[in-house]
Amino acid sequence: MPREMKFRQRNSHIQRRIQNIEDVQEISFLKAAYCAGCDDDHNGDTVASLFVPAGVWATSMSGEHHGHDAIRAFFRSVRDSKRMKYSTHMVTNEVITVSGDTANASWSFTMMYTSPEEKRYRILGFYRDTFVRTSSGWRFASLYSDVQDYAILETQTFRHTS
Repeated sequence: MPREMKFRQRNSHIQRRIQNIEDVQEISFLKAAYCAGCDDDHNGDTVASLFVPAGVWATSMSGEHHGHDAIRAFFRSVRDSKRMKYSTHMVTNEVITVSGDTANASWSFTMMYTSPEEKRYRILGFYRDTFVRTSSGWRFASLYSDVQDYAILETQTFRHTS
């Protein structure tokens, strides 16, 4: 094989590997944006914008919501219920597999939230997501939250005062 052809093949292989790394990072950032939207008082506009127009948001606890309008409405209903005063979503153990313009990913998650009555809750589970590359970058095609455990925490609150 001519030397120039070997160089082009190696260069092409390196470019594919770099593209894969960039895709995985963008998907990871998309998941972080999803968590931030949830923690922004379940901001339906933010969360819906992260999905393709026909995207599906689903959970083992409350069913499926198809498309931007349904996803936005569900998150607004969570916000309007005022059952969560604060929340934080934490994702770990990510596994992202990119195949061309689609990808699959899984994460372990912990969600903590505080009710207006100052009760603390903890939810544990797994996310199983699919993604598609769009002209605006990666977007969720589907997000599935498989809740494994939901508990009320018995805690004592300590607040730092200056």
